[in-house]
Order: sequence, then C-alpha cells, then structure tokens
Amino acid sequence: MSNPPTTRVVLALGTAQTLAWASSYYLPAILARPMAASLGMSSAMLYGFFSASLLLSALLGPWFGRLVDRHGGRGVLLFSNLVFAAGLGCMALAQGPLALGLAWALMGVGMACGLYETAFATLAGLFGGAAKGPITGITLIAGFASTLGWPLSTWMEAELGWRGACLVWALLHLLLGLPLHRWLVPAAPPPAARPAATGEV
Repeated sequence: MSNPPTTRVVLALGTAQTLAWASSYYLPAILARPMAASLGMSSAMLYGFFSASLLLSALLGPWFGRLVDRHGGRGVLLFSNLVFAAGLGCMALAQGPLALGLAWALMGVGMACGLYETAFATLAGLFGGAAKGPITGITLIAGFASTLGWPLSTWMEAELGWRGACLVWALLHLLLGLPLHRWLVPAAPPPAARPAATGEV
C-alpha cells in the first residue's frame, strides 16, 4: 500500500494539534483568573485542578499508547476531539469547584489521547521509518499553539466571557478537529511491533 500524501497529513495533524494544545494546555494562562473569580474560588485551586489533569494525562498515557499499538492512531485522535469538546462544554456550564474539577478531569483524558504522542504514533503507522520529516512538520505547525491560542482566548473572553470562550473551543473540536482527523488522516495501521530478542541465555 502506497503512503498517503505527506503534505495533507502534516497540515491536517498540525492544525489539529494546534487546536488541541491551544484549547487545553494553554487555556489556563488566559482563562484561569476569570474562571476562578466567577466561581468564587482561588486561582491556586484552579491551577490545582489543571495540575491534577496533567497527572491524570500522564497516568492514562500508557493505556492509550497500547490502544494505538493495537489499532492505530486515528480512532484515538477522533475520540480525543469528543472528549475535549465534552470537557470544554462541561467547563462552560460549571457552577462550582466540583463541576469544574470534573471538567478538568475530562480535559486530562483528552490530553492523554489527543496530544503529540498519539499524533506521532499515527505518523509512525503511516510512514514507518520515513516519519521523522512529518513529525518535524507537525511540531513546527503546532509550535504556534500559544502564539495563536492566547490571543484567540483573550479575544473570545473579552467578547463572549470565559464560558463563551470554552464553548467556542469545544465547537472547534467538533467542527474542525473531528473532520480533520476523520477525512484527511488515513486509518493508519498500528506501528510495527519490534521483534522480541531471541539471544541465547
């Protein structure tokens, strides 16, 4: 089977990764203070939820990695868009610390399955040993996540409030991220397993 068009895949995954990073990892830099003030909680507590989401992401990462190994990465990336949208939607609707904490837990699940690791593994399945170039291309594109995400979040918060900003990011996952992964990223085979060592004892 011939490899898919490299430029198409790189642009699709690079754009989707920019969205994923801007709406998750970089989100608190702009929205933490208005969120905390609106919900009557301290910024320290909100950043605590964010830190817990990163820890959850680290704990779940190996499990999602095994899914990618068995089934390829596209399905996991599609799932991440749904989870990110759910987390951001719950965040927009949160009326107190408990609901916000649950929303950040969903974001942790999304980060575990929707950031670089899954995208890179998908490229490994698509391009094999030739994946280094596409990985570099995605990294260069998604490197603009903060450059684009911070001004967009700032503008949306000013125009729509922090809840509106979260809803817009959620819609972008459904209207942009999901189609990019579904229609422009092929159903990659799982990365080839390395042969087990057979040396004599």
